[in-house]
Amino acid sequence: MLFKAKVGLICIGLEGERIDYAREFEVQAREHLKDVEILNEPGVLTNKQDITDKVRQLQSMDADAFIFLVGTWILADGVVDTIQKAQGTPVAIWGIPEPVSFSGVGANVLHGALCEMDIQHKLFYGTPDDPDTLLEITDYCAACMATMRLRGARLGLIGGRSISAYPTAADPNQIKAIFGVEVDHIDQMVVLEKARAIKDADALSCFGEIKSKYKSFDAPEDVILKSMKVHMAVQQVIDEYKLDMATIKCLGDFINTYTSCCMAVTLSNDAGRVLSCQCNINATLSMYIMKLLSGNSVTFGDVSTVDYKTREVRVITCGAMPTNMSQNHKDVSWIQQYEYMGKGRGVCPLFCMKEGPVTFGYLGRRNGKYEMLIAPATAFEKQVEEIVSVRTWPQGFMHIDGDPKEFYHNILSNHTCWGYGDFSQRLLEFCELNQVATVKI
Repeated sequence: MLFKAKVGLICIGLEGERIDYAREFEVQAREHLKDVEILNEPGVLTNKQDITDKVRQLQSMDADAFIFLVGTWILADGVVDTIQKAQGTPVAIWGIPEPVSFSGVGANVLHGALCEMDIQHKLFYGTPDDPDTLLEITDYCAACMATMRLRGARLGLIGGRSISAYPTAADPNQIKAIFGVEVDHIDQMVVLEKARAIKDADALSCFGEIKSKYKSFDAPEDVILKSMKVHMAVQQVIDEYKLDMATIKCLGDFINTYTSCCMAVTLSNDAGRVLSCQCNINATLSMYIMKLLSGNSVTFGDVSTVDYKTREVRVITCGAMPTNMSQNHKDVSWIQQYEYMGKGRGVCPLFCMKEGPVTFGYLGRRNGKYEMLIAPATAFEKQVEEIVSVRTWPQGFMHIDGDPKEFYHNILSNHTCWGYGDFSQRLLEFCELNQVATVKI
């Protein structure tokens, strides 16, 4: 599901100037901005107090962004004063390339004024029916929406760092300061006790609801039921703790004590929730951002190989990937994890990702500072028989658009994240809004 940004489109002008042009610009803008939700009623504002009142009203409506559509030459103080009083919501200016109205000149003075005041903002310049301008605005608004959704969001950290993977750990205070996300630490024992308390009959009923959806389940019934109980227990935790996203350790003590979390991670993401494993906080945060921007399920896993000559990237996960990344659910088999993974093993899906445009994105850190690796690619499909010699896990194959060597050398974790669609520009906009460095391949 693609979330629409909630936007305040505030058309401003100056009495005595060509307000008639401003009105027409606003009519056209509202007609063509189909991919955002405009919260306020139309009308050109020319008074400082009216602008302030409108911004306050829009803030009370949880606007993701304010777009000041500059209809004529204006006096900049009305907007500058208002923004200084109402900090926290992203701001953009839109100037129209039309000479009579002096819209572009008004946008220039406002842009310069905000730069003088060191107020972060975005500048757009183009007619309301220009596809490139509309795409720029839509991408920016999507990034604003993701930014605002993160503020106050809750990330459940179920367990602790797994398999000595340093890059999966993070500083919760840093995440709160940059993104506004609360990291809520929850013991894995909570999931374990909930799973053990679930009756076999209830797990069987839940399994019966999904069994016919897939090609096959090739594992003992008790193993399948344990995996299903973990899935059900994780859903209970997400609901009880009111989590927007979560990550669970799994590897090590949990999989050796009970079973793996592969089914829980897979089915949760299929259902539109954001759940990762190995307690990778940075992957979870990346997945949530990318899901908001793309409207699609996002997953994470290892970059197994990168071929510098063919630009082929092979991705693989240790047993969890949304099955809606397959061409057809009937192509997906569920099989038992192999013994090396732990005593409890559990079940995991086996399939190859379908073809289509894909975007890689991952928030990693260099010397404590976040940066995001962003790379568009195109997935292509291989037969399952070709991939099982490597691992009996879900896998994917992509041809990366940019330099594969640069891509590999800028991976800052054992994991990366990816999802279908090209939303790389939205990721760039998001990072600019949140002052996160980017490496675009």
